[in-house]
This record gives sequence, structure tokens and C-alpha cells, in this order.
Amino acid sequence: MHTIAEPARDIPVVAEPEVLVVGGGPGGIMSALAAAREGARTLLVERYGSLGGMATAGLMTSFNGFRNERPPNHVQTVQGLAQELVDRLREAGGACGCTAHGNFGDLEPGRAPYAVSLDPEVLKQVALEMLTEAGADLLLHTTLGTVVVGERQVTACVVENKSGRQAIVARAYVDATGDGDLAARAGARFEKASKVGGRMMPLSLMYRVSGIPKPGPNERRLWANGITTFWGPGEGEVDGSDAADLSAAEVRARRQVREHLERLREQYPEATLVETATMIGVRETRRIVGRYTVTEDDCLTGRSQPDSIAVSSNPVPGYYGQRRFLDHLGFEIPYRSLVPADLDNVLLAGRCISACQPAFQSARSMAPNMAISQAAGTAAAMCVARDCRPADLDVTLLQRKLELAGAVVHVPRD
Repeated sequence: MHTIAEPARDIPVVAEPEVLVVGGGPGGIMSALAAAREGARTLLVERYGSLGGMATAGLMTSFNGFRNERPPNHVQTVQGLAQELVDRLREAGGACGCTAHGNFGDLEPGRAPYAVSLDPEVLKQVALEMLTEAGADLLLHTTLGTVVVGERQVTACVVENKSGRQAIVARAYVDATGDGDLAARAGARFEKASKVGGRMMPLSLMYRVSGIPKPGPNERRLWANGITTFWGPGEGEVDGSDAADLSAAEVRARRQVREHLERLREQYPEATLVETATMIGVRETRRIVGRYTVTEDDCLTGRSQPDSIAVSSNPVPGYYGQRRFLDHLGFEIPYRSLVPADLDNVLLAGRCISACQPAFQSARSMAPNMAISQAAGTAAAMCVARDCRPADLDVTLLQRKLELAGAVVHVPRD
């Protein structure tokens, strides 16, 4: 490969928070909120001008996985900050039960069905309010560049924005990029399914349409505040962490939106395109290698984990070509899977945790993603307060703090 030599230069350090969270999607929101409420000086860096990630810019306007989609589903396995966010959205008129997985009717305070439909514009506002109320700082319109590492420690993240190239130095770092960008650029090992043969989950471009009536009681459609969201053109055999692949998939998908809309109008003549997602939806890329990798057997049997910090009861959507529903209330996510094996001051949030592909496909959905991320942010703040590595944190104290914050740490045993 042809290369050039980049001239060395001094980069100004523009912020020195105690906890730096990179990525402002649902996982990053939960991580930053948890860290700030735990008392850590927290900075959240996000590439777009608003928060929400795939739920807003990506128009994936459904939080899935608050409980098992099918019986046994009598226990809500994701609560805590994720439930608080849903309650705030509901109070602001931005959440309801009209989802693609069923019409769950009116939402009840403090309780969520399997899935919750949301208005992305309301989510942008509510997320900002919650983070600013907690005292977290935000740096928007900013992308992650180089990660500076020394002796298993991230010493700085170099970012780029309209002000140029800047450095941020923190004591603990949370990778909420979804793709594991921070950890991978810091040299952490990762796993990734082959895109060939459709082994990697496909991409989808979401779009929103007006002119369609509210779903009836037995109708399955993703709807909020008069707008229906549809899964648009899909793209297989694409690696969402490869810029060329991602660009080509984006172009192909956008060219197909008109065809999708024409077919939709055969059923709904008044359907009018409101918007397409800012970016095509990426489901799967890197899974960072952690101190423990959640196994397929862990997922399918619901094996107990002594250091569990969250629970996923979401189905495995692409289990050897089929949607595999869990036969139990959910499986436990061990804290060790949030701790990279190769880095001493980084925690993983959301879908880049250490897990095999079936376990990953379940836990990547937004509700369990948010539960995992609450734990990552809480742990990062605790490590700062105790001046310890994530690997050395007393997990029983972390579990206690999460439970006090309303989170479900272990699967209830009937």
C-alpha cells in the first residue's frame, strides 16, 4: 500500500474530564448519564449535532428488548436509566406502544413492553435535558481520530472538528462507538464475522412516512406522532466498519428508496416520504475481545454469571438463518465482557462488548444495549473514584450501585 509520512505536530489538549465517553447513541447517553450521576466529571463526544445515534440519525425508532418477546416474558429485564428515558419520552409525548412487534397500547409509567416506539425529535431533546441536568459536558460535531496508547493505557483521544485537531485526556474511557472504534484504534484485539455469504448482519436504510393511519389494535407497525417508520433497502455482504463498503452500500440503498415508496403506495396511496435516515443502519461490525466472551451456550441456556451487570432477553435475529427466541427470561451479561483484555483504562458499552455472534445479536438491541452501557458508565466513574483499573473493580459494589439505580442485574430465578 502506498503511504505518506504525516509531519509531527503538537496537538492542543482541550479537555481533561475524568470520564470520556465516545459516541452519543443510546449506549453513549446511558454511559455518560451514569458516570455523571456517579459524580465523575464526564465529557461525551458525538459526531453529529444531536444525540441518539441510530435511534435518531439512523431512524431506528424502536427500543427493543425490555423483556422476552415471547413467553416467558412476565419479567421486565431492562429497567434503570433505560426505563427512566422511556418515562421521560412518554411524558414529553415522544413514546408509545405502536411497534413493528405488536401494538402494545398505552405505555404505563415505570413499565415497558417488549418494544417501545419513539419520536426521534423528542429523543434528541430529552437526551440533552437529562445529560445537562446530570452535569455532563458535550462536544458535538466531533469525530474520533487517533487514540494515543502507552503500556496498555489510553493516554489521549485525538478528535477532529471545525476547530481542527484536538486532544482529550481522561482517566477512564468508555467506547460507545458501536463499532468499537476507540478500543480497536488503541490496539485491542477484536472479532468480526465474515461479510461473505451473509454471515455478518445486513445493513438497512430506515425512512419515515406520513399519510398512513395510526395502527389498529392488532396491527404491527412502527408508528409515533403520526409518522410510520419503515425498514428500507437492505444491504448484505457489507462491512460497516469499512468506509468504501459503507459508502457504496449507502449509495445503493438511497437509489432504492423510491422503489420502496412506490410499492408502499400500492397499499397506502397517501403515503408521503418525510425523511430518510442520515446514515444507513449498521447492525454488526467489531466485537472487542474482553476478559470473558459471552458464549452461545450462555445465551441459549441462561447460565448464571456471578459478575452479571445486565440481562438480555432479546431474540437472536439471525441464528443460523432463523429468528431464535429465548426459552428463558434472559441471559446475564458478565462485567468481564465489558473489560477489554488488552487495555487497562477502557470500558465497552453497547454492541462492541466481548460476545460470540449469537449472544451479540441479542444484546446489541437498544434496550439491553442501554442496560450494559449504564453499567459501563457507572463502572468508569467508580474506577476514577477508587483509582483502580476496571479489571480490579469490586463488582459486588458495582452491582449494588446498579440495583440502587433501578437496574436489573441478575435474572430473577422463579
